[in-house]
Amino acid sequence: MKKLTLFLAFSLAAGVCVAQNDFAHAMMDSLQKILYKEKTAKDSLFILQKMVDFTPVRADETLGYADQIKMLLDLDEKLKLIDPAPYRLLQQGNDHWTKRQYAEALKSFQDAVILFDKQHKVIYPLLINMRVLYNFLNDQDERLHYFQQKLEYYQVNGPYENTAPCYHGIAGYYLYKGAFNLAINNYLKGAEVFRKFNPRFYSNVLYVLGMTYNQWGNTEKAHYYEGLSLPFAQKFKDSTGMNYCYFILGQISFSTGKYADAMSAIDQSIRYMSKTVSQRTVAIIVTKAGIYLKLNQPDAAFPLLNKAEKMTDSAGFKTVSSVGYTEIDYDYYQYYLAKGNTAQAEKCLLLAYQKAVNEKGVPLQLKYLRELGYYYQQHDQPEKSDKYFEEYFKVNDALEQGRHEFKVAQYEIDQNDRAQREHIDQLKQEKAVQDYQLSRRNMLLGGSLVVLLLISGLLIFIYRQLRINKKTLASLRKTQTQLIQSEKMASLGELTAGIAHEIQNPLNFVNNFSEVNTEMLDEMAIELRSGNVDETLAIAADIKENEKKINHHGKRADAIVKGMLQHSQSGTGKKEPTNLNNLAEECMRLAYHGLKAKDKTFEAESIARFDETLPKINVIPQDIVRVMLNLFNNAFYAVNQKAKTAGADYKPTAELTTFAPQAGGGWGAKIKDNGIGIPDAIRDKIMQPFFTTKPTGEGTGLGLSLTYDMVVKGHGGTISVESKEGAYTIFTITLPIT
Repeated sequence: MKKLTLFLAFSLAAGVCVAQNDFAHAMMDSLQKILYKEKTAKDSLFILQKMVDFTPVRADETLGYADQIKMLLDLDEKLKLIDPAPYRLLQQGNDHWTKRQYAEALKSFQDAVILFDKQHKVIYPLLINMRVLYNFLNDQDERLHYFQQKLEYYQVNGPYENTAPCYHGIAGYYLYKGAFNLAINNYLKGAEVFRKFNPRFYSNVLYVLGMTYNQWGNTEKAHYYEGLSLPFAQKFKDSTGMNYCYFILGQISFSTGKYADAMSAIDQSIRYMSKTVSQRTVAIIVTKAGIYLKLNQPDAAFPLLNKAEKMTDSAGFKTVSSVGYTEIDYDYYQYYLAKGNTAQAEKCLLLAYQKAVNEKGVPLQLKYLRELGYYYQQHDQPEKSDKYFEEYFKVNDALEQGRHEFKVAQYEIDQNDRAQREHIDQLKQEKAVQDYQLSRRNMLLGGSLVVLLLISGLLIFIYRQLRINKKTLASLRKTQTQLIQSEKMASLGELTAGIAHEIQNPLNFVNNFSEVNTEMLDEMAIELRSGNVDETLAIAADIKENEKKINHHGKRADAIVKGMLQHSQSGTGKKEPTNLNNLAEECMRLAYHGLKAKDKTFEAESIARFDETLPKINVIPQDIVRVMLNLFNNAFYAVNQKAKTAGADYKPTAELTTFAPQAGGGWGAKIKDNGIGIPDAIRDKIMQPFFTTKPTGEGTGLGLSLTYDMVVKGHGGTISVESKEGAYTIFTITLPIT
């Protein structure tokens, strides 16, 4: 039992590689020795169970050892100490995987996860490897659905450790889609979980981050994360980790044109490479071949490409995988170009593109489409060139639109939002405790007054109790002030999210036209050298038109930033003349985009009707922005809630109408929605502080309370509400001329 205890402690400190399921062979050898020395069947059973838990899948990588699952099941058949059902499913999954029956293997592992979850078992090695099967099946959408579902389950039910591989699986989906920002956000979330209980897994996620940043084009960040990961691998004497780190460092140097450094790093990677052939083995060999091609040594590259191709054909490896891109066909294309064999080069490039399409590798599709366009352009085949350039822009536009469907938010911002919500929840809990304490003390005070008639000596106690109550009330006021400030900060967060979503579109236009101009300038240089003046002038005219578009969209982005950020600043709190029609329209748009960023399925029609004769009004702009955002946020939230249960004929709509109040002039607005409405029983309560109908965590109950204070107390205006449950809600506000 002492040996078993030592083994358990050791297994908790060790880990399995995240990017691939290579495991610590030295540790497995040690476990084998412990297993063979054990004299009791019970201890042997538990050691075998931990060995299986440690290496639950990918039987092809454990052929050097006995079948641990079979040994475990045979021993348990005699002892009856564990539930064998999930382990039988693991055995079935391994058998299917070895036969490359990936769909059947995945189904067996999913069924095993269900049984393990009933035991509340930590199974992150199993989950982290299941994502590889989704890659083999090329089913990224189902991968996202599965890991999102499991993440939600483990966040509610635990174990906490199992959330890390779920984040990793979700990140891989976004990596395949080319949504690098979202991929990195989820990798970071998974790394934060691993950091708390398994430093080896944490180290592995770091070099995956480096790989992802390198694919995104941020080599500085990529080098930073590899610099964090390599010391971990060296500390643990993890040859697999060092192999991975040097491989990514080689790719980073390759991306930046430092081919000598790239070759040095790749050679270091090969030094630590496992003898077992894997996808990464092929990727390392192909990277070395690519370096030789860049160094104009095609003859040195060719045998490496042949070797990689044989490994790939034998094992069924993909071009797009969890280790990045293995571009064998594209490197063959470059090889044959260097050798002057253009016909063979063309075949290899077309094959590379077809594989990228089949494997849904969007970044590679863009790369190969553009290369095909240039290839046919240089070989005087304009029809084919135009065809592939046109397809390039279609894929690129689809990618940009797809990115708009995601909530693109930086991980650090997410952390700040969570901290703020946790702080608000904490303040609410403290307030509830204080309310209870206050109520209890007041009851004691009432009892003391009765006793005072009999025992005059209790007067001192009552006096002290009154002082305590005063302190409690002061603390409550302080708590309420903190909650109000938190609500204001949350409102600013909504405004910022809307601005970010609104500005993304013009920035995409600027980036796309800038890239096209760069390519057209290259074409102009070619035409100038060829003496084609007319073609040169035509290209110059196109560039000029593109520059106008860049200028137009740049000014648009600048106007959005200048126009809205002045409302998001804290300001001086002084009133100033303001065009409230423009401000209300901006807030309506930003509230819509703010909810759209949170829920990509959200759709609603926004209608605005303005009285253009209304004058500017002296108001505090920052306060009115918060007022309008609160009202529009409530309107869009109401129609979105109703859309989830209403029929297909329901059309979510929010309307804004401005008008001149009949008495005294000024400015008025009606905000109407056809959402869920407000029940009569609670309509009189909605302006009260801390009263909310939203689920826990989605509202503080301060929005309408602050809105009322800003309109009525801060600006001398009025606010009223009219509603019919299940049909509509209308908020009407008026602001006088001051």
